[in-house]
Amino acid sequence: MTRPQQLLPLIEGIQVRGSTALYTGWAQGATEGGRNLSATRLNRVVLLTDGQANVGQTNPDVICDAVHQAAVKGLQTTTLGFGADYNEALLRSMAASGGGNHFFVESPEQLTQVFEVELDAMSSTIGSAVRLRLLPLAEGVTVEPLGEIESREGAYLLSDLIADFRMEQLFRLHLPAGVAAPLTARLSWHSPHDGQEHVLDVPLELPLMASAERLALEPHPEVEQSLAVAMAARARREAVEAMRAGRRDDASRMLDRALRTHKLPAGEKSRLERLKGTLDRGDVNVTSKMAMSQSHSYSRGSVNLGGIEGHLIEGLIDSGTLPIQQGRFVNQGPAAAQRGQAHSQGMLRGLFAGADGSEAAALSLATLRALGYNRHPLQFNVSLIESLAKAPVAQPSPSFLEFQERHRQGIKWPHTGVATPDAGALRRVAPLTLGRLEQGGVKAVAYVLLGSALTHNNTASLVSCLWFSALLWDLMALPSPPAPRGYLEHFQRLVGDLETGTVYRSRAPRYDGWEGKLSEYVALVIPEARARGLTVAQAMAEWGSDDYLLATVPCLLYLLESHAHQPQRCLVEAAAAQDPGTLGALAGAAMGALHGTLPDWKVAPGIDQEIERVCQA
Repeated sequence: MTRPQQLLPLIEGIQVRGSTALYTGWAQGATEGGRNLSATRLNRVVLLTDGQANVGQTNPDVICDAVHQAAVKGLQTTTLGFGADYNEALLRSMAASGGGNHFFVESPEQLTQVFEVELDAMSSTIGSAVRLRLLPLAEGVTVEPLGEIESREGAYLLSDLIADFRMEQLFRLHLPAGVAAPLTARLSWHSPHDGQEHVLDVPLELPLMASAERLALEPHPEVEQSLAVAMAARARREAVEAMRAGRRDDASRMLDRALRTHKLPAGEKSRLERLKGTLDRGDVNVTSKMAMSQSHSYSRGSVNLGGIEGHLIEGLIDSGTLPIQQGRFVNQGPAAAQRGQAHSQGMLRGLFAGADGSEAAALSLATLRALGYNRHPLQFNVSLIESLAKAPVAQPSPSFLEFQERHRQGIKWPHTGVATPDAGALRRVAPLTLGRLEQGGVKAVAYVLLGSALTHNNTASLVSCLWFSALLWDLMALPSPPAPRGYLEHFQRLVGDLETGTVYRSRAPRYDGWEGKLSEYVALVIPEARARGLTVAQAMAEWGSDDYLLATVPCLLYLLESHAHQPQRCLVEAAAAQDPGTLGALAGAAMGALHGTLPDWKVAPGIDQEIERVCQA
């Protein structure tokens, strides 16, 4: 848009008259969008409406046929419904015919999120017009889709292929005895990169075994999860039908049962809970529209308002690739807030002042430089892994050397992260909070979680990185320091539903033989240190203050609890640690986020220029 000032008066002159020429509006958009169609670009019309199609062409079949014809020519259609008065069935059908997404927009704030989802998806799309055909190779082989996937002319209709985004559909096969190669899966798509049509054939081969042997096999966990999602989708569909028939109590019970489905992923459970909440409030229109939007996303395996990052994280957690639970903070992210440049620059200057040329400084600078050139979390991850692998570290830790060796061997994300529970990722996490500094949300979590897991992919490291990032976001928005004991409470509140059952062993002689979760250890040692009146130096001597997370995290928490209101003293205490670079970087980042830049912090001119460039981007 080159002349927005000329457009604004036209928008202000629009009159509300109770009519919606929906088809005419779409057709004009399609005409404009079709002027410069290109096989090497994604071309899409986005239809926004809050009303019924009651002027001009109103026949759904005619409208959807026109949308389909445009899609055949390469022009997709996404539909957005606002409020409670639009026709959700028509908008979903238009999106299905146009190969696009369908969203129910509940609030003005969600509109920004919708456009982010659309633009992020388009920027990462590697294939459109995606079709799946399952071709039987033997007599008696039948295929039954278990979800809500739609088909046309013998092909199942899928959403666009998005880089790093896993798409799932579930089918049940019926096949005669003795058939080892029942079918070929044929995936076809159009590539916007080369403008060509592509086809991939993948034969399915099954081992031959006796019936008793097959029945003794353990269910595959990913299949169990996909089946749980399919059953939840069926319950959603049946609940909406019951609601429309006036049986709201029956509908509520159906959703209750679905929410108790074994193995139901956290993201799907959250969507069902929101749907049930609107149903229980008696809002039939909103329930129907929300269900229609969720159903469309599920039927195509496409993104919904959780966005690409939300879907990617959900899939990585559900598959066990990221060893954490999908807790509240992962699903919601930090709240939007004013976090000014003074605090973000202070956070980074404090980090580098405290890191004092250590590995924390070198890797934080590499992270900062990668972030400065790419603010899309998925694309950023690609540049970050290269930046980290090539970072000049004077005294690299064993875990960083292991990461570099994995990279040298050609091991790709998400398998580059090591299992060592040290602070290697935690000490460089502060720059990752800048990815979505003020907007917050799930995308902010994506920067931190994906960027951390590149080098260290274990429960203790991931939850520590999420907690410290959440703390930095909060500190940058606070007018004054929190209550001293608030740091431990913040940690326990955020980490509690993120940890898995993984246990770690204490290395402190006082707690010799202790094993448990990181949060359990912190909840043990800090209250005991308080009760005994230990100074920070005494606590560090007792727990150890190297980069093992069962030392780093309690030391950092106790340091902040004791001296966050005294930023100079805080950094002096951190400098006395066994690993002063790590604790100094963490304490410095927290002090800068809370107090801004302190006058005596020394940061190299080149690093300071990088800080200003990234914070002003």
